[in-house]
Amino acid sequence: MITNKEDLKNYLEIEKKLCTEVGYKGRLHSFITQCEVGKITQFMKILRLDEYYSNTCKKNPFKKLMSIYYRRKHNKLGLMLGISIPINTFERGLLIYHSCGIVVHRDARCGQYCKLHGMNCIGNNGVGSGVDNSPKIGDHLDLGIGAKIIGNVTLADNTTVAARAAVCKSFDTPYQVLAGIPAKILKIKSVKEI
Repeated sequence: MITNKEDLKNYLEIEKKLCTEVGYKGRLHSFITQCEVGKITQFMKILRLDEYYSNTCKKNPFKKLMSIYYRRKHNKLGLMLGISIPINTFERGLLIYHSCGIVVHRDARCGQYCKLHGMNCIGNNGVGSGVDNSPKIGDHLDLGIGAKIIGNVTLADNTTVAARAAVCKSFDTPYQVLAGIPAKILKIKSVKEI
């Protein structure tokens, strides 16, 4: 959760570097070509600015105004890209490979360096709301295209969820690969694969 300018700077630097590694060539190139990676990078920056101003605006009228401004930009660009990620759901290092169909519940909590490949859902099972009915995910999640994580589920660090898998129960072993509907452990990664 971003609570100060140092956190904001750190989150933005890490995520810009990750986006550069997958093809982000800068704002001018993104503006001219209207490339998907550039728009996703812009969305992630606005998401983090929305988090910062929303988390720090309590007694500051300027920050309150900025939080409204960035929330509007966040929602508008999210609708255009088909990405619904509320503030304070992902720690630093979020990487989104493809837009379209990414939905995250506001009470889900995801660790650092998570990768979303597109058409993903991280949500509750429709019974109540709150953190107790939503996924809690460790660091270094790799969520394949079309994969879903639904309900009061806990996933350990370094979990890979294969394409189109549906995770509906907790998996506490780190370095696992989950696949299928409902998801089962396909394998535990060896030291060579890490």
